[in-house]
Amino acid sequence: MVRPVLRYGLAAAWLMVPSAAMAESCRTWLISAEPAVARDVSPRDLVELRDFGRSDTALSGPSPFSLSPDGTELAIALRRADPDTDRYCIGIVVVPLDGARPPRLIDVGGEFILARGDSHGVPDLPVGTEQPVTPLWSPGGRWLVYLRRDRGVTQAWRARSDGSFAGPVTHDAEDVRAVRWSEDGKALIVTTRPMATANAAIEREGRSGFLYDERFWTLSKDRPRPRLPLLKTDRLVDPETGGTIADTDAPDRDLADRPANARLFAQSESGARAWTSPTDPGRVLGAISLKVETGGQTRTCTMEACADAVGALWWRDPGELLFMQGGTPENGGTTTLYRWRVDSEAAPVPLLATTDALIGCQLLARRLICARETPTRPRVIVSVDPDSGRATTIYDPNPAFARLRTGHVQRLRWTDAQGVAGYGDLVLPPGHRPGDRHPLVIVQYQSRGFLRGGTGDEYPIHALASRGFAVLSFNRVRPYASDSGARDLASFIRIGMTGFAERRRMLSAIETGIDRSIALGVVDPARIGISGLSDGAASVQFALINSTRFRTAAMSSCCDDSSSVHFAAGLGYLNDTTAWGYPEPGADDPAFWRRYSLAANADRIDVPILLQLPDDEFRLGLETYVTFDRRHAPIEMYVFPDEYHVKWHPAHRLAIYDRAIDWFDFWLNGREDPAPAKREQYSRWRALAARSRATPTSSAATPPHRPAPAGASPARPTVPGS
Repeated sequence: MVRPVLRYGLAAAWLMVPSAAMAESCRTWLISAEPAVARDVSPRDLVELRDFGRSDTALSGPSPFSLSPDGTELAIALRRADPDTDRYCIGIVVVPLDGARPPRLIDVGGEFILARGDSHGVPDLPVGTEQPVTPLWSPGGRWLVYLRRDRGVTQAWRARSDGSFAGPVTHDAEDVRAVRWSEDGKALIVTTRPMATANAAIEREGRSGFLYDERFWTLSKDRPRPRLPLLKTDRLVDPETGGTIADTDAPDRDLADRPANARLFAQSESGARAWTSPTDPGRVLGAISLKVETGGQTRTCTMEACADAVGALWWRDPGELLFMQGGTPENGGTTTLYRWRVDSEAAPVPLLATTDALIGCQLLARRLICARETPTRPRVIVSVDPDSGRATTIYDPNPAFARLRTGHVQRLRWTDAQGVAGYGDLVLPPGHRPGDRHPLVIVQYQSRGFLRGGTGDEYPIHALASRGFAVLSFNRVRPYASDSGARDLASFIRIGMTGFAERRRMLSAIETGIDRSIALGVVDPARIGISGLSDGAASVQFALINSTRFRTAAMSSCCDDSSSVHFAAGLGYLNDTTAWGYPEPGADDPAFWRRYSLAANADRIDVPILLQLPDDEFRLGLETYVTFDRRHAPIEMYVFPDEYHVKWHPAHRLAIYDRAIDWFDFWLNGREDPAPAKREQYSRWRALAARSRATPTSSAATPPHRPAPAGASPARPTVPGS
């Protein structure tokens, strides 16, 4: 009886050896200081950056860090991608705010946690982005609690803040979705979304065949998903034992005192309140107002500072409110911090304005602690003095990046012919000289903070600039239906689809940004490429049909064609798209598809197109790819395994970066990377050029000719519906 136990014990010990070695390797990977070398930015530099918090740079939303109760330290979940092993190293880091001691890594390990969402009536679809993890301090400051995923299941973990212990609290069979401390700090509130019973019912259904209905997501699944709604549940858990104390509907203490419909809320120690709320809760993207309540009196701020995009609120002193107005297309992406002494100042007073991204700011005494990004520097944590505007760096996870050479970045603002305001960031190569005119690549569709790879992070802006490209990082303009008064999302989208008004608006903004770039004398107008994911890919699709300005394109999502819209994703998606204004299946509407479908225009588009798609979505692009390929139009498609709308594998990201740069370099500069591993790639691309009218170029030349749609002026792109 001893031998089997010993054998299994030894096996377990051997299994722990690589795990321990991996943890030590990750510890080094997370906190080691690489030598700072002055050179241009490479794709690998961007893939291997240390990150914390969510990847977007929205002003509002969960903070990527938490402050200790005594205000002396903060905690983050740090992650770093390793494309060579195709994994992430993840650790919990505690950072002293005074800088007197180095940051300490109190836990290392775990897997990347994918965010999930309900979409088109189908629950829990992975998005591909990270689920934000922020370690939360216990009221006494001794413990931190957070989510960690191991062996495919997410659990609640806790670690001592001094780094002496870290371990799981829960041992659930299904994922823990969230965890936080109870108000007294004696228990944890653990959130789950039980799905085992619903999944078991689907397994039983399969014995007699699945009824095909709206539960199917046929884009990537061959069986139905549980039917919505699927509720999340909370339970109180003993942090010492992991045992359940009670099931609970524990209220979020941060929401308890909020007025109805409040989006943001702040309450002072004296009881003063401030909040934002929609002026008409039934409108989609309707106006938001700022209200304050002091001494029993409620006031609505009617000044321009309060009119739009208020993204954060704090009471600093009795009667003194600080708030931030975020960047918008109309203000050129500028974030402004205001002070309002409600009882003595008639209007808020601006204290600082910046085009940098400030993320997850928290008030500590009289300072703001924020994550910050600039166009040329990745995320750091800073202390901001609101009165002087001075910022001091507390923690920089990527200090060596400061030595890398990035090109000049210029914020361009414009108003198009229809009066729509927009902006973008023009990035020039580090070696730009007066008189140089560079090929231009458009990267979409948000430009705020560090210019990494655009929305979805697939087009490495600074690495493209290092290869000699000018890059216009385009920020999406306000949606066409913003002022329509639409009462539901389907109506909102349908208004934008009517006459393709939304897509026309985006194309007009992109072309206006191109014109502004050309007017500076730094861009070759005959060598312009465009890229995009999701809504950005929709803009690429529309641009290739309705503009003659683009010589090549790269897409990370594809495409809206009749077969993909009607049949690829399932009945729930079909129901939504028809509600948005797409034709019904079987409807004879060639005019609609001729104005929007790439496949329907394959006979006249000769722009080389690179598709790099996830296996979860590539079927949406099959009609476009096959139609173009059969017509010998230049198109190439790659499918990445285990990927979703946004791709998350480090190895894939590096491959996508490299191939996108090579693609634009080949078609816009006529250049080939001599690396032996890429010979087959360039052989295929030369064959694409030979069988089509598209030709690689290294100088200003006429873009590939193709017939314009009937009635279109050769001097301007066609405008559907006009």
